[in-house]
Amino acid sequence: MRCLMLLSLATAAVAQTTTSSSSVTGSFISGPMVLPVNTVGFASAGPVMAGGVVSGVPYSAEQVTEHVQTLADGTHITQSSQKTMLYRDSQGRTRTERTFPLPPGAVGASGPNIIEINDPVSGAHYILHPQNHTAHKMAYHTMPPLAARLPNPGANPGAGAVWFNAVPAPATIAIAPLPNSAPESPRQEPQVSGESLGTQTIEGLLAEGKRTTTVFPAGSVGNDRPITAISETWMSTELKTQVLSKNSDPRSGESTTRLINISLTEPDAALFQIPAEYEIEDAQTTGTSR
Repeated sequence: MRCLMLLSLATAAVAQTTTSSSSVTGSFISGPMVLPVNTVGFASAGPVMAGGVVSGVPYSAEQVTEHVQTLADGTHITQSSQKTMLYRDSQGRTRTERTFPLPPGAVGASGPNIIEINDPVSGAHYILHPQNHTAHKMAYHTMPPLAARLPNPGANPGAGAVWFNAVPAPATIAIAPLPNSAPESPRQEPQVSGESLGTQTIEGLLAEGKRTTTVFPAGSVGNDRPITAISETWMSTELKTQVLSKNSDPRSGESTTRLINISLTEPDAALFQIPAEYEIEDAQTTGTSR
């Protein structure tokens, strides 16, 4: 169970540190299906942090997420927001403190909390468990830009990127269709469009906005009518960090994530260090290092 928890948290860390997003739609191909063996841009151990290290721009803020779902009869279901504290120092080290809400009916002052520290200076990523004073240590990797991840022997992966063994062009394995199997019928793919929303000041910071509209045609996901989902993101040009995002999807409802109480002062250096009373479990050696 604990291994599953660590795996899910590592996956969440990748999402948290992404400063931009892109949509990739696959193609439904009739006939033999080709599967890639090697995926360019992934390391063998430890989480892969998308984007480069942002240094020289320290800040701290609280991230608030709200989700509202509206039922067919007009009933609104509002989920408790998750409280997340974010910190980044001038060297590009980050700290994320997540406090999870208690389930309905549970008794307690607050839910469990998990702390993540990404340290590109020492090349380590930590997941801290304050409940039992332990820290899980993994190797820290950052993912170069997409162009640098494409198979191109001899290419420079980019300054500031923590790269790993060069990966050759993906090998493929062809899987033939089963005998007497009928070819798959063409399926309508989502139609994605984007537009710029210009700039506006959010929490005292100038931010650039983008809106992405995704239309799922009838029959693409079992729907008898088109479904339209809208995603809106606002990036601070100064912090190089997303300060506001809004997502609206009739299948799941509306969610808003924003940064509040933003401070541009240097956070306390102790926030990016492992407390002396913590035992560090190193994933590379599967042992305790302290």
